[in-house]
Amino acid sequence: MTELLVNQIRPGMSVDGVFALKVKKLLPYREAPGNFLAVVLGDRTGQVEGRLWEGAEEACARLKVGDIVAVKAQAVEYNGSVQLRIDSIIKENGQMNPAKFIPAAEGLAEAKERLHRLIASLANEKLKSLLSLLFSEKDFYEAFCQAPAAAQYHHALLGGLLVHSVTVAAAADNVARNYPCADRDLLVAGAILHDIGKVREYRCRGAVEQTDEGRLLGHIVSGALLLDRAIERVPDFPEDLRLKLLHMIISHHGRYEWQSPKRPKFLEAALLHQLDMLDAQADMFSRAAAGREDKDSPWTGWVKGLERNVYCG
Repeated sequence: MTELLVNQIRPGMSVDGVFALKVKKLLPYREAPGNFLAVVLGDRTGQVEGRLWEGAEEACARLKVGDIVAVKAQAVEYNGSVQLRIDSIIKENGQMNPAKFIPAAEGLAEAKERLHRLIASLANEKLKSLLSLLFSEKDFYEAFCQAPAAAQYHHALLGGLLVHSVTVAAAADNVARNYPCADRDLLVAGAILHDIGKVREYRCRGAVEQTDEGRLLGHIVSGALLLDRAIERVPDFPEDLRLKLLHMIISHHGRYEWQSPKRPKFLEAALLHQLDMLDAQADMFSRAAAGREDKDSPWTGWVKGLERNVYCG
């Protein structure tokens, strides 16, 4: 059976599909005793509201936000929008492909090729050995290529971590040509590695969610731990190079108030922080412009991550 996506639902359709439960609220009837369940369901193409009129208390108790749910419903028009009149909503316990529910970044095949070319371009044999070892591990490589770079702000897509890391590393390669005093290999390697902890910080099911490790440690600490364990497996890895790479991971947010344990203390670390910020902001501005609701307006609505409206004219 062909999967049904949110953006395909039209009033009058019978809906039988699988969606992510984004929001649930138990609300009272206005003019009668009892409650109904209001939900927001979603997939990679968008979201749709739904109402369950019977058995609302029981359904609300057994479902939680983030569940993947099988829904049977009738699509109706309400206040100019599509709404689902739900007949049944049941949690799906089987393994589901997160690509149904979370959009994927574009150009993933090209990003993988760029990653391998950047690693191969390293002249420092210890750095090349370290990155080759790390990215030759099947489980880590697959996780790195699928992970998002964030839960909501920048590159919050399947494969977002790969695209963000490669873009920052390519920018680092270009910047190093203009600053000959910078260690090009160190800067490029640090750029590839700076967010590796995000393979442990996030999991993808119906949405991008933080793991327990992500909540308790965060990607900076997790990334430093991952990197240090990988360095231990490279024979005679220089101690000063180890300390520099670890510092680049723990300082790449740049400021203490941005959860950076240390501020950048040498040139390559400082450049990495700026390049990381550059790519994150470029993605947020471009996505804000592309995703604005009123395409006829030259302005977006308020963009939380940027704390401003964005001009698109």
